[in-house]
Amino acid sequence: MSLAEKPGYTSTPCGWIPAAWSAEKLSGLVDVIYGKSPADIKRSERGIPIYGTGGISGYTDSPLYEGPSIILGRKGTIDKVQRSDGPFWAIDTTFYTTPKVTFDWSWLYYCISSFDLRKLNEASGVPSLSRDSLESLDIALPPLPEQQKIAAILTAVDDKLDVIARQIEATQILKQGLMQTLFSRGVGAQEADGHWAPHTEFKDSELGDIPVGWEVRTLESVATVERGKFSARPRNDPKYFENGDIPFVQTGDIASVPRYIENASQFLNADGLAVSKRFPAGTIFITIAANIGDVAIAKIPMTCPDSLVGIKANSDACDNIWLYYLLANNKDYFDSQSTQNAQKNINLQVLKPFLFALPSLKEQHRIAEVLTTLDDKLEVLVYRQTQYQTLKRGLMQKLLTGEWRVKLDSSSGTA
Repeated sequence: MSLAEKPGYTSTPCGWIPAAWSAEKLSGLVDVIYGKSPADIKRSERGIPIYGTGGISGYTDSPLYEGPSIILGRKGTIDKVQRSDGPFWAIDTTFYTTPKVTFDWSWLYYCISSFDLRKLNEASGVPSLSRDSLESLDIALPPLPEQQKIAAILTAVDDKLDVIARQIEATQILKQGLMQTLFSRGVGAQEADGHWAPHTEFKDSELGDIPVGWEVRTLESVATVERGKFSARPRNDPKYFENGDIPFVQTGDIASVPRYIENASQFLNADGLAVSKRFPAGTIFITIAANIGDVAIAKIPMTCPDSLVGIKANSDACDNIWLYYLLANNKDYFDSQSTQNAQKNINLQVLKPFLFALPSLKEQHRIAEVLTTLDDKLEVLVYRQTQYQTLKRGLMQKLLTGEWRVKLDSSSGTA
C-alpha cells in the first residue's frame, strides 16, 4: 500500500506525511547564519570547539554562539552535517543555526542529514551552498514527542556504530603494533607443551638485530615474482572485453578489498586472455603504479595488467599468508621507492631484491595465524558496521517521512 492510499496521510511538498504532521521550510524552524573567521580569536589546546566544514579544527576560549546548533558547510565540504550541544565557534566557510521555534535538536540533525546536500551545490569549482537553498529545504515536522522518540531510536543506532568504530580502531592499532613486533622479534620457539617462548638470543644482520635462527633473504629467493601483462592497444578496445568472464583485476580493485580478492571491475574474453597473463588462486597481487604497495590474495585464478605484480611463495621456504602480511607491513617502504614521475611507480628491480628477515616455516605459520585471527575479527566488525549503517539508512527513510510511526510512552501513541 502506498502512502497515498493509507488512511491518515496527506499530500504536502514533503510528499505524503501523517495528517498530524506539518510541512515546513527549514527557514520556519531556524535562522541560518554565516560563520565568522577565527583569525582574531585566541586558540587553545582544549576548550570551546572551532568547527570547520570537515569537523573540529581547533579550540578557543571565546564562543561565537552558546548552542545548541547544527553546523553546515558553506564552501568545500558541503555534505557533512555537524551538531554542537554547547558553546562553539563556526568559521566563515560554514553556516550555523539558531532556533525560531521549539523542536528536538537531535531530530533536526538527523532530518537535515537525510538530504543529499551535494545536490544543492551552486558552484562549478569548489562546492558551495547558499543560505537560500538551505532555508528552502522541505521538512516533514512531527509533533515534539514523536521528534524525541525518532531521535532516540536513531541515536541508539549511532551509539552502537560508535562502539563498533572504537572496536575497529582498537583492533587496527593492535594489529599494526603486533606486525611491527612479529616481523622483527617473532613469536619465539614452541616448547614441548605447545606454548611459544619468546626469543632470547639475537644476532646482528644488515637489517639490524634479528632472532638467532632467522635468515636475511630476498623476495625472489622465496617466491616467484612476475609482472602482469596486457599488451592490447588501445587498452580499452571492447573486443578484448565483450562477453568476457575472466576476472581482470587492476590497482583500484586491490585497494578496495581488505585481504582476499575474487571480483574485478572488468572481465576479459578469450582475445583479452591471449594478450594478458593469468595467475593461479593464492597469488599475492601487489600494486606497483598509482596506489603503490596495496596487496590482496587471489581466491580464484585472475588476470592483471602490468601495473600489478603476482607473487607466489615457494611452499618449502615461505608461508604464503605470512608473506602477504610481510608485504602489507612494508607498503610505506615500497611507496618510498617509487619514481616521482607523472604517475608514481616501482618495478621488479625494487621488488625482487627486497630484503627481509625470514623465520622458520613453523614460526611463519604461527605469525600468520595470529594476524589472520585479528583480520577475521576486523572483518566481523566491519560487517556488523555495514549492517548497522544499512539499518540506520532504512530507519531514517521510514521514520523521518512518517511511513513508520513510532509508539509513544503516553496514551496518545502513534496512529
